[in-house]
Amino acid sequence: MSSVERATTKVAGWYVRQPCTCFMGCLFVMIALSGLSAALGYMNLMTREDTWMILDGEMTQHFRAFRAARDSVREEYDTTTNEAKDTESERLFFFYKTDVEGTGTLFTPDRLLSICELEKTMMVNNSLVKAVATADSVLSLFYGTAADPAMQSVPAARTISSYDWSCQKLSQSEVDNVVNIMHTDLASKGPASLYARFVDPHFRNTSQTAYSRTFAEFEVVPKQHEKTMNPAFEHLGLSYGFLRSAFQGDEDRFVQSGDIRVRVTYTGINEIQKMALPDFGLSFISVVLVFGISWLHMKSSFMALAAMIMMILTLPIAALFYQGVFRIEYFEFLHILVVYLVLGIGADDVYVFKDTFCHVKKAEFPFAKPGRLTEEQEIRVLALTFQRAGTAIFNTSFTTALAFASCSVSKAMPMRTCGWYAATCIVTLYVLTLVYYPSAVILWHRRLQSKRCCCPSLGERPMAIVPEGATKEKKVDDEVPEESGDLVEKFFERFYIPVMSKQFGGVRIYALFLMLLLLGVAIQGIAFAMQLTPPRSEEVWFPGNHMLLSIQDFMADNYYTPSFDNYAIVTIFFGIAGLDKTGIQVYDPGAFTGTAIYDNSFDLTSSEAQTALLDICGKVQNITCDLQGCDNSGYDKKTFLMQTTERTDACFLKDFQTWLNGPLPTGTNFTTQLKTFRDTANVGDYYGDVLRKEVNFKEDIGFINGELKYVAIKFRSVMKKRLPFSIGTEVRDMLREWTNGQRGQLPGSLQSMKFHGNGEFQRYDMGEELINGLFSGIAIAMPISFLVLLSSTQNVVVAIYAVLTVGSIVLCVLGFCKSAMDWDLGIGEAIAGVIVIGYSVDYVVHLAHMYCEAKHFGHQTRDERAKFAIRNMGSTIFAGALTTMLAGATMFICFFYFFIKMALLICVTIMYSFLYSLVFFMAVLWLAGPEYSFGYLCLPKWCTGDSHKEHEVSIVNKDIQETNAEEVVNKAKEDRWHENGEISEQELDEGTRSIQVP
Repeated sequence: MSSVERATTKVAGWYVRQPCTCFMGCLFVMIALSGLSAALGYMNLMTREDTWMILDGEMTQHFRAFRAARDSVREEYDTTTNEAKDTESERLFFFYKTDVEGTGTLFTPDRLLSICELEKTMMVNNSLVKAVATADSVLSLFYGTAADPAMQSVPAARTISSYDWSCQKLSQSEVDNVVNIMHTDLASKGPASLYARFVDPHFRNTSQTAYSRTFAEFEVVPKQHEKTMNPAFEHLGLSYGFLRSAFQGDEDRFVQSGDIRVRVTYTGINEIQKMALPDFGLSFISVVLVFGISWLHMKSSFMALAAMIMMILTLPIAALFYQGVFRIEYFEFLHILVVYLVLGIGADDVYVFKDTFCHVKKAEFPFAKPGRLTEEQEIRVLALTFQRAGTAIFNTSFTTALAFASCSVSKAMPMRTCGWYAATCIVTLYVLTLVYYPSAVILWHRRLQSKRCCCPSLGERPMAIVPEGATKEKKVDDEVPEESGDLVEKFFERFYIPVMSKQFGGVRIYALFLMLLLLGVAIQGIAFAMQLTPPRSEEVWFPGNHMLLSIQDFMADNYYTPSFDNYAIVTIFFGIAGLDKTGIQVYDPGAFTGTAIYDNSFDLTSSEAQTALLDICGKVQNITCDLQGCDNSGYDKKTFLMQTTERTDACFLKDFQTWLNGPLPTGTNFTTQLKTFRDTANVGDYYGDVLRKEVNFKEDIGFINGELKYVAIKFRSVMKKRLPFSIGTEVRDMLREWTNGQRGQLPGSLQSMKFHGNGEFQRYDMGEELINGLFSGIAIAMPISFLVLLSSTQNVVVAIYAVLTVGSIVLCVLGFCKSAMDWDLGIGEAIAGVIVIGYSVDYVVHLAHMYCEAKHFGHQTRDERAKFAIRNMGSTIFAGALTTMLAGATMFICFFYFFIKMALLICVTIMYSFLYSLVFFMAVLWLAGPEYSFGYLCLPKWCTGDSHKEHEVSIVNKDIQETNAEEVVNKAKEDRWHENGEISEQELDEGTRSIQVP
């Protein structure tokens, strides 16, 4: 007896002799560990800033380096930086529309009155709003008052800061007067008009607008930012419900309010965090479905319940190791997906273990009369189950865990940690399946097997009795029925195997046809997968009627000039060499920005450097851009700089020159006077609404400890915020090329010239990393899968077939994303790519392992080995695939479109995995699978496990002897069926099976 056999026999003895103690002990430990995990606050969803940033990305480092330098400046001049604020700033947009079709005009007395009644709920009748910092409201044009009475006749000069919000109904002539002034100004100035952001593109020709909008920035009570919107929600008839957001409107994403339609956006509610918990709650439906399938497959509610308890407790137990032991302090809504992985993979593990136990029992002790085994027999069966099921489950668990662990190469921290948590859960499932589930199997076998009533007695079943003269070699007579398999097993035995093994002229024509058919599908999958591109549009997270969906496109399409706040500020800075990342927390990168590394050669005191910087300020105005991401279609010259009647570029050196009203000084005098300008100048004297909030002389002219460390110039671009990856990267690359070209013309003191887009460009670092991480993960996971397959099968040919099958599955799923759904390679697809590898290897590994295992049972030809694999693993794979698909399908009713996409991808992945493993892979094995010893590695006996061969051959001899008995059994069963019309339930569950041992 080998060391493995001795160890498994010893462990099996513990479970057999004390099954209740082992079961309750394991259950108690699992519950205790889960309780500890919950008590420590693990698995709580976290909301942290900048978690998706790529710290090694060029644009990310530029942005964070500038922020770090700016924070250092703030520490000197802002003594309230570290003090707790008594208010929080939040931003609100109201978008207005006449009707569903967008006809007529909003500028009527009745509709303006409706707008006023709505905005009053936020502006004055809201106890949680402490101040209105900014109110860029369409109402100011009609109800507002100019600060300078002489400018009252100019609607653009009016504000509502002093309005009493009486909301009186205006006369038609008052409204028409304002509309005429707006039309005249916009007709002459075009997009540069200050009225352009309040009207739609048709206003210039018709003097009518179906759309308008209001923007406001509030100072609200801390921790009450969500409740701040309640008055507006009540006015509009909106509210949160189960799987429904208050921001969901009608099909046009508006809701009716009197005689106007309204659309709202508000920054004070974290929509993702608020709606993630209801989606997480849907996993309960998955649990119920998996329980039902498990009950049907294992024919035992007890076994199904024990399995569900194990799967559910796996999540907090794995979190205990993930967060407590490994100290990975991050858990967000992306990790919710792991629930569905655990349900699918956990079900597969228990199916394999239970089915292996039954197969071993049938082969080892084929008694004439059904019943439970003796302790010695149970030990024997359980020990063999440990050896064979343990190996099969280890192969799939190890490969799947490594597929998820390949996320370690990703620089996106949420992707990396989600992969680690998934791998931890899979390993935990493997351990619990072999530690906790065996005792459940023994209890079921002794007390519950074959008992069909809802509340069976828990007494032990009678012992199985061998009739006098019966031996292991002669196990049946014509009175003993063979167990009738379920529908799935009948399908494999009566249809699948005959079709796949059918030969015409020495060729298995059906297997060849199916292989060629799926090979063609794989080729088209490759073709479409190669067409996947980075996102061409903004990533969709919400349902189609959500008000936040495609808000940038909505504003661009329906307003003459969208609000300037929706266009990116680009900052060009000098004096910062890079970013020191020391001290940045890996799992909370937003908590500490890092430390700026300053350029020691930076110097602006020379006339040469000053002239060069002023030259850059001038050239910024002439940057041209004809790319899709530059919204300058109404401009005579396609500039990257926004064109309005106000200044849209901020050059502090020009402002300093104006302040001096003379030439720029040099040397120490320059530094002294520049610091005075920085501390005393008023931004409002130089800039209007377009840039006033973005310019801060104290932060743009970076004096630290009295020394000028950096400077920055800014401008409002025509690049809309949150552009999709493929469009935004073109703009970034254009600006990078321009910057590199200008740097070569600058003096040595200004060579540290860099730029950032206030966080816009750093998002594209993340997009690039997701794409690179996907292919890097595949490049790592595929070779690892091959090595595991080679180790499992010890056959090079089978391992190559298997890994090619896995590759086909991955490419087919990615191709489906393009061919059927026309998706891009976004976050969802990148995550799916990792999930696909994890799922696709599972079934292929099972079949490959069984095919090669058949050699040790005396099966030498490819036909015998293929049948052996299907008979042992076919029904198990079917049940596992069905369970995983149903578990994932519950996400179809989730709130987030991301989860709906994941549901589709999981189902498609399982579909392709099922087809390619049972059809393509098995067809290849039936056609060209290795026979006899072909393709096997030359390894020592102790490594190959041939020490077990003597026992296995004895089973083979038994199986051969059973062949003749099988005919007798079938004949006896057929006769009894014709005579009685039925076979007992006990015979259905306990009769002799022809399926061999896995």
